[in-house]
Amino acid sequence: MMIPYSALIPLLGDKVYNFGELLAHPLLDALKVACPWIVELLLAFNRGDMDKLEELQPQWTQQPDLARNEVALKQKCALLGLMELTFNRASSSRSISFKEVAAAVKLPVEEVELLVMKAISLNLVRGSIDECEKVVNLTWVQPRVLDLKQIAEMNKRIKQWGAAVEKTVKEVEEKIPELLCN
Repeated sequence: MMIPYSALIPLLGDKVYNFGELLAHPLLDALKVACPWIVELLLAFNRGDMDKLEELQPQWTQQPDLARNEVALKQKCALLGLMELTFNRASSSRSISFKEVAAAVKLPVEEVELLVMKAISLNLVRGSIDECEKVVNLTWVQPRVLDLKQIAEMNKRIKQWGAAVEKTVKEVEEKIPELLCN
């Protein structure tokens, strides 16, 4: 089956790291029927899901443009996996070990630093690398169009943040009489 270029361009585009708008487009409904594996592949990239990328490899390597760009596609999926890993963590816990990044993006630990450097250079994430401690400290993730699962995760974190703020306000209110008397 001939895959529409509109489904291939985001995968092959070297500066495209946001699949949300395409995944929300009505074109996807037609693709789900005509070529369901390409929709699964786009969803896998959106999540940075290296396991799904590998699972679908027998299908996507049959498409010549994708097969020719296998290395670039795997790197792109790993970059998106790093973004997703960072996004899914609370902003207060974005100090991530090389081992954890390696496990999430299915790369050897010795390739993590290069991946993070590439992500920083592409402005996909911001932060720093501590080579001595084998840790990355990521402070920002490039904004993307979110799917419903990502929105639910963000909603959960906002509620947790709100609860933490309420707790802090109560603690400060309890200390006010003490502070005013001293």
